Amino acid sequence: MAYVSQEDKAKLAPAIKKVLNKYGMKGSISIRHHRSLVVTLQSGAIDFKDYSHGDGYIQVNTYHIDSHYTGKAKNFLNELLAAMKGPNYFNNDDAMTDYFHRSHYTDINVGRWNKPYFLQETAKKVSKKPVQASKGITVPANASFSNKDTAEDLARMNDKELDRVVDRLVDSYPTLADALMSRIGYAMLDREGV
Repeated sequence: MAYVSQEDKAKLAPAIKKVLNKYGMKGSISIRHHRSLVVTLQSGAIDFKDYSHGDGYIQVNTYHIDSHYTGKAKNFLNELLAAMKGPNYFNNDDAMTDYFHRSHYTDINVGRWNKPYFLQETAKKVSKKPVQASKGITVPANASFSNKDTAEDLARMNDKELDRVVDRLVDSYPTLADALMSRIGYAMLDREGV
């Protein structure tokens, strides 16, 4: 009979967290009904959009990872599943005789039904040198900027102009780019009532 305890979870957690960190993922580890070890992915650098129904929530079929996923997502899920099983995992199930005996079940969720997975694209790594202002730009002493002006300027840009602004922001100010991306994403989720 399948059984997983809090002690088992604590033993498996370091290997699971190592896989999550390797792929830039954030998730939680829990136990369901004392028989299933569950990892719920909250956010990360892997795009699962092509594998969902558009709601940001997937219950991964751990038996068909190789046939349902490709690339980085497939590699990550296989490594995560191996870490969740651990070195003492066994499966002596025999469906023909209706006999089910394994160490524990494993469930992987991408997002939750009420809180979708959030894709966090990673910014390019840049040196930690201080950024110096461009010599070609002069700001008048009495200049004032407002949120409304900045938003309107961005709204008037075409796709190429927006791409240049985003590239410059990511290359020159990666921390700011990451903070803006997170705030915009969470603001959109709040507006959708998620």
